[in-house]
Amino acid sequence: MSDFEMQMLYHGAPTLFGIKQANLFSLPLSCLQSLKDEVASYQKQLEKRGVSLQYLYCCKKRVFFLVYRKESLLEYFSNPAVKAFLVETGYPFHVNQESSLLNTLAFLRRRIQQRNEFPHEIGFFLGYPPEDVFAFIEEKGQNYKLCGYWKVYGDEKSAVATFRQYTYCRKKLLHQASKGIPILSLLEAKQTLQEVF
Repeated sequence: MSDFEMQMLYHGAPTLFGIKQANLFSLPLSCLQSLKDEVASYQKQLEKRGVSLQYLYCCKKRVFFLVYRKESLLEYFSNPAVKAFLVETGYPFHVNQESSLLNTLAFLRRRIQQRNEFPHEIGFFLGYPPEDVFAFIEEKGQNYKLCGYWKVYGDEKSAVATFRQYTYCRKKLLHQASKGIPILSLLEAKQTLQEVF
């Protein structure tokens, strides 16, 4: 398994598997040139399975990738409070429509570049519960009830169950990949894993 595959599986397993709308992962920027063919190949193959893979952002030392499920992302952005927040922040008015998705991601990229860090609304892109993202922004990352894959301000019980799903999914996919099963084959077999949840 290549470094790219390892990072994509480790950090992107819930999205690849279909239980999360998006994940971020990164690799050293020095690897970018040697990764181009592998990334292009995965972009084509994943697209056939309803998953998109894009370069999101480069900083001095790392390149960040976003792996996402377009339909889930657009559905999430249809939440009236989320859409209103994003539009007020400067994202395209039709943030929840496929025709605006590339512009939406381009605006996110500019926001990251301007701040040289991920803006708080990244939680919306990654599918965190809206109440937790809004509370994180309001509380400036403090006063949370629980910290796992994100900082939880709302429903702890639901968050714990989701954290377990993400961890199980990661462990299962990494274990199978370590046996030499190709990533794309693992995605074909996702139905049998999904029954466990």
